[in-house]
Amino acid sequence: MNRELPARECQHLRERRRARLFFNRTAFLYPLIEWHLFPRYRQALERLKLPAGLTVLDLATGSGILAAAFSGRGHPVKGLDFSRPLLKRAKKRFPEVDFKVFDLVDLAMIPPDSYGIVACGYLLHGISPRFRATVLQEMARIAAEYIVVFDYCCDGGWFVRLIEWIEGPHYAGFIAGSREQEFAVAGMEVVDSFHTSAFGSTWLCRPR
Repeated sequence: MNRELPARECQHLRERRRARLFFNRTAFLYPLIEWHLFPRYRQALERLKLPAGLTVLDLATGSGILAAAFSGRGHPVKGLDFSRPLLKRAKKRFPEVDFKVFDLVDLAMIPPDSYGIVACGYLLHGISPRFRATVLQEMARIAAEYIVVFDYCCDGGWFVRLIEWIEGPHYAGFIAGSREQEFAVAGMEVVDSFHTSAFGSTWLCRPR
């Protein structure tokens, strides 16, 4: 007998399918995104100076530029994403990084304290508040030492609003909320934060 999925679960599955379709179809735009973000990731990691021996798990790695920035500082890195076109680009450009196809709905499968650092770059603003809370809790559980988050800190203007409107409905609510409060609820303590651009920030946290 077929089980009818609850409405909330159906909505979540639809959102994940829409997100996968969006990133697969927009993979060709990533050279522009990389041009903007890659130097900012490297500058931020230079400022943070995290111990190079710590392993890194990069969630929603996309085309791999955050993973590569960590790798360039001597970290062993694994990058996870559900977009095969983006991972294909990442593997070609950064063969030194271990990239895997993985959907974040399965984060509970990863053992606790299994990576020194768990990181994500411009992931959180694009997912629903409920799923964002789950992802943050899992990041705090998986990270043995640090959590590093890159994302929007304020409104990025009409062009960013247009792109994020195409991606999904969560951007406006995200930038209106408090990251520090979200992190605290998820079991993280913010130990450093700073702007990386006019509308982007980095947060360094520890699991509590």
